[in-house]
Amino acid sequence: MLSPEDKSAVARHRAALTEWLAGDRSEPFVVPRSERYCVCETIFTGHGPDLVIGIRLVVMWFVNAVPLSSVKVSLLRLLGARIGRDVYISPETYIDPLYPQLIELEDGVLLGIGSRVMTHEYSVKEFRLGRVRIGKHSVLGGFSTVRCGVTIGERANVGFNSFVNRDVPDDDSVGGVPAKSLKGKD
Repeated sequence: MLSPEDKSAVARHRAALTEWLAGDRSEPFVVPRSERYCVCETIFTGHGPDLVIGIRLVVMWFVNAVPLSSVKVSLLRLLGARIGRDVYISPETYIDPLYPQLIELEDGVLLGIGSRVMTHEYSVKEFRLGRVRIGKHSVLGGFSTVRCGVTIGERANVGFNSFVNRDVPDDDSVGGVPAKSLKGKD
């Protein structure tokens, strides 16, 4: 059972999340973790939202499992993701089910096989929620991961099996763990 102080902290976090979701979401939303309560108290507010999340998880399981890009794109749009024209999502791609409405894939984006686009993460110290934007005609290489709160610029190329934990400028090629610019390297 939550103490009055913990209930107050959860209420503040919920209000901040509501405000963040209604805003421009340019910076990630961060909630410090507490040993006294789960951050889930902040992001899941009752049985109604739990049911919505449950349905979203089932739909996202299907999205992540189905091999047809056109079906993936259509279902993601229904769940609130902003997806441009001529986007291709490869088989076995994992799209984070918690907040798909925080994902924007502009025209001509290609997500490689087994790639992962994350809108949330937990760490020892905090819960983090952030928008992911992948610019026009960019490629996310196979088995690479994009961290929440990251923007990948237009015509950018992310190498195979990379971890993108910070923004990638337009026309850059990055690779590695963590991903670093490959421009000028032979």
